[in-house]
Amino acid sequence: MTNPPFAAIDTLIDADDLERVVAQLDSHGSHALGFSATGTPEERAMTRWIAGELNAAGLRDVVEETLPVDAWHLREAYVETAAGQRWEGASFGGVPGTAPGGVRGRLVVCEGGDPRSLDAVDLTGAVVLYDWQDRMFLPATAALELGARGAVAIALTCLQGGPYYQEPGALGSNDGLWHTGAPPMVTLRREDARALAATAGDEVTVVLDATLARGEAANVIGMLPGRRASAPIIVGGHHDAWFLGSMDDHSGVAATIVLARALAGADVVPQRPIAFVSHTAEEFGLADSAYDWCWGAWWQVAVEHRNWTTQVPFYLNLEGSGTPDPLVADTPPELRRWMRRVLRAGEREGLLPYGWTIGRPNAWTEVWPFLVSGIPGVNVSTFHMPFARTKYHTQLDDRSTLDFEHLARLTRLFARMLLAADAAGDAILDHRDRAADLRRSLGARVTPRLDAALQTLAQAGGRRAFSASGRGLLGLDDDAAGYAHEATAALVERLERALGALTSGDERGALAALRSGGWARNAHYVSAGVYARELARRAPGSQRLAWARQAPPALEPDLWHELAALRGEPGARAPGAWLVRSLEGHLAAARSELERRLERMARAAEGELLPLVREPLA
Repeated sequence: MTNPPFAAIDTLIDADDLERVVAQLDSHGSHALGFSATGTPEERAMTRWIAGELNAAGLRDVVEETLPVDAWHLREAYVETAAGQRWEGASFGGVPGTAPGGVRGRLVVCEGGDPRSLDAVDLTGAVVLYDWQDRMFLPATAALELGARGAVAIALTCLQGGPYYQEPGALGSNDGLWHTGAPPMVTLRREDARALAATAGDEVTVVLDATLARGEAANVIGMLPGRRASAPIIVGGHHDAWFLGSMDDHSGVAATIVLARALAGADVVPQRPIAFVSHTAEEFGLADSAYDWCWGAWWQVAVEHRNWTTQVPFYLNLEGSGTPDPLVADTPPELRRWMRRVLRAGEREGLLPYGWTIGRPNAWTEVWPFLVSGIPGVNVSTFHMPFARTKYHTQLDDRSTLDFEHLARLTRLFARMLLAADAAGDAILDHRDRAADLRRSLGARVTPRLDAALQTLAQAGGRRAFSASGRGLLGLDDDAAGYAHEATAALVERLERALGALTSGDERGALAALRSGGWARNAHYVSAGVYARELARRAPGSQRLAWARQAPPALEPDLWHELAALRGEPGARAPGAWLVRSLEGHLAAARSELERRLERMARAAEGELLPLVREPLA
C-alpha cells in the first residue's frame, strides 16, 4: 500500500482534538496547581492513559517501559508569619521537604541575589528571602552557600528584572540541581515576596510538604509498522511537568498522540516503523546531580534500546509548541539543508504563518541525549524568550497559552517531516556541513590530524558517521552545548590572558580575564568550600553525570583562591609569584586536556565509534 495523500492525514489532525488531549494531560497533578513529576502516582496514571490512547490509535506493541528515578512529590508549600498571614508557594524538583510543622526562623532579605552581601549578618537559624537575579548563578548554589552560613530555609522569588517568572502573579518552579544537605526552599510570587519582605526580622515558618525517594517511572512507546523490519523513526515529547505544563510539554505529547491517530487512521504504511514516544524525567529525574534532566530519554537510548544509537535514522523531538510564534528547529549541521527544504515546503503550504528559524541543538531538550548517543535528531518548538521570562514553568502555562489551530498546523507539518525522513533515509544527512561547522569552530586549532580527519568526514556517507560524530565531537561548558574542545579552549585563552595581564602588572585585567567564563564567573558569590563542591560534581569522574558523561563537561580548575587574591578579599593571600605559578600550572593542565580532547575528536571525525556510556542510577 502506498502512502495516502497528506489531505487524508490532515483531516484527521483537529485543533479541538488536540485541546482535549492537552486538557486530559493537564488533569494529572499532585498539587492544586498541577505537578506531574516523574515517578509519582500522578505521572504513572498519566502514562497509563497515554498508553491507552496509543493502543486505541491502532499502534502495535504499546508498552510502558519502566526505569528507576528519584521521584519528587509536591503536595503543598507556603510561608506563614507569626501573625498567621500565609503566602502560597511551590518549590523546585528535588528540594527536600520540611518536618510537618515546618521550619521557623527570623526572616532575612537577600535582594539582588548575592549571598555574600550578607557577610555582616548572622544567618544562624534564619529564613532567607532570596531574590534570584543572575540567570547563570542558580538557586541550588545560592542555597548551599546560605545553608553553610546557617540558614535553615529559603523563600525564593524573582523580583522585577529577574530572569524568570516575570508575569504578574507568576509562581515558579524548575528542576532543582539540589545539593544533599542544602536547606529546603519554597518559591513565592514576586508580589507576595514584596509583602513578606516587609516583615523582615520577624519569625516566619516555611512549610514544604514534598517527598524525595527512589521510584519507578515510565516512558511510553507504541509502533506504527513499516514495510520492512528495521530500526524505527522516532517522534515524541515529554509528559512530566511542573504545574499544568500545557505548553511544556503537554502540547508535544498531544501532537504525538494525534499524529499516531492520523497516520494510523489514514492507513499510512511507512518504509520503516515509526515509534511514537512519550518520555518521562525530562524536567527532573536524578537527585544531587548537576545534570538532573532528560534522564528518561537517556535511559531509553543508553539502556533500553542501545541498538537505536547506531540504527535509528531520525528522531523528532516535540518540545513546547503551539504559541503564535515562529517555529524553531534546533538542528545539527548534518540535517540543516534537509530541514530547510522541509520547512520551506511547509511554509508554501501555509503551515507556518508565523515563520520559522533554524537553531542549534542545546542540552536542555531531549534531542541532546539522542544526539550524543549517535542518533540524528531535531528539536522543534515555538519556545521564545518572552514566554521563557514570563509564563515558563509557572502556573500560567495553561491551555490559554496555546493557539490550537496553530498547533494543528504544526502537527500536520510534523507528519510531513516524519514521512520525508522515512522516504529519504540516510540521504537527509550531509556530513560536509558538520565538517565545515567544526572547522569554523576550531579555527587555528586545526591540527594536521584533525585537518585530514575533517576531509574524511566531509566525504563520508551514511548513518555510521553520524554516530561517530555524536559520540565523539560534542561536549558541554557547564550546561551549554557545543563541541568537546570549546570550553577547554576558552579556558586556555582566559588563563593566557590572565597571565599576560599579570606579567604587565595589570591585576584588574587578570581578574577580568579569569572571570570572563566558566564557573569562575560565580566565584564572588560563594565561599571556597561551596565553589569546590560545585566543581566536584561537574568533574568527569563524579557520579550522576548521566548523558553528560557521554559529552563531557570541561575539566575546570578551582580558581577560587586566585580570584579572591585578585579581588583583594579580606583574609585572602596577597597576589605574588605564587599566583603566577598557580596559573601557569592550571594553564599547562588545560593545554594537556585540550590536546587530549582534540585527539578524541580527530578519532571521531575519522569514523571511530567511541563507546556508549551507561551509568546506572546509584
